[in-house]
Amino acid sequence: MASERRNSSSRKYRTYGSVAYQPEFEQAPAHAPSRRGQRAGNPVRRPEQPRRPQIRPRRQPVVRPSVQVRTQSAVAPFAVVGIFAVLVCALLLVVSSAKLAVLNNDIVNLRSDLLSLQDEGQRLQAKYELVFDLEAIEKQFLSNGSMVRAGAGQTVYLDLSAEDSVVYYDGAGDGLSALLQRAENYLSNLLS
Repeated sequence: MASERRNSSSRKYRTYGSVAYQPEFEQAPAHAPSRRGQRAGNPVRRPEQPRRPQIRPRRQPVVRPSVQVRTQSAVAPFAVVGIFAVLVCALLLVVSSAKLAVLNNDIVNLRSDLLSLQDEGQRLQAKYELVFDLEAIEKQFLSNGSMVRAGAGQTVYLDLSAEDSVVYYDGAGDGLSALLQRAENYLSNLLS
């Protein structure tokens, strides 16, 4: 019987997929037939009785330990001060963010006003330049005779050897400008 078991060519395997579970031998049954089966000459094996599941001992449910709850004690003054400080900081944060939003809106409005004022300034500068038309001024001075154009054969010399000087118009001797001029002259004479 041992030699039959060692012979691998006589084994049959029950497989479910690719794994062999229990080899069966052709010549010798795995279990010896009962006496009743031997008398009748019945080589057919009887089906095996299904195994009964093992009875596991019941586990007792876990009982949570009882916890004694402390009674509520008085509130600590540092906790009250801390909560108050947190609330004040939160309030200051909200107020400052609101002020920042208002200032941001004001900056946007001022930038738009600045752009409109720059456009208006450029337009007024163009108007101002049109008022002082050099050709019109030249015609006016040529017609008075106070300005004479140099001819083709004339040479004009400009003398820059003298010190810088300022010529005031005729009404400079009156009012506040005359007073300031006198004070300036007096201080310049004291310092020199």
